[in-house]
Amino acid sequence: MNTIKLFTLALVVFVTATAGRVSLQSDGDCDATGMKNQAKGLLDNDFKYDSSKITRFAYKEKEQLKEIEVPLFIGEKYRFIFNTAVPENVVISIYDKPSTAKKRKLLYTNKEELKGNKKIYVWEPQKSRKMYVNFEIPKSQNVDSRGCIIFLLGYKI
Repeated sequence: MNTIKLFTLALVVFVTATAGRVSLQSDGDCDATGMKNQAKGLLDNDFKYDSSKITRFAYKEKEQLKEIEVPLFIGEKYRFIFNTAVPENVVISIYDKPSTAKKRKLLYTNKEELKGNKKIYVWEPQKSRKMYVNFEIPKSQNVDSRGCIIFLLGYKI
């Protein structure tokens, strides 16, 4: 009986140690807390922090699309902030409908801003309604690469 307990304890220690190592490897250059604090600094005194979402991903040999639904209160003013830690450019687009909808309208994209070393993107919508944020992750030959994007939402006081 003691052998079973000892084996179980050893297995739990091994799994815990391995899981900690895997999560450290998967984070790469993504300092989520630091990136979130940096994005919060862009809210200024006019906006208050509402929420944030971190999207972590691994590059693959095919294009990927990640989508976030963002419900907003009608009549309020918002600021969207994206802080990126990506080895290859990711296109950020915001639509009025989900990717499955046929007639959806593009409200914002960072395509024109991708030139250079820009890592933070800020956008303030003209109207408040439910929006859909799409991250278009390009295909990559370097499948060991990882990236992350912090999305922070602020509302006007």
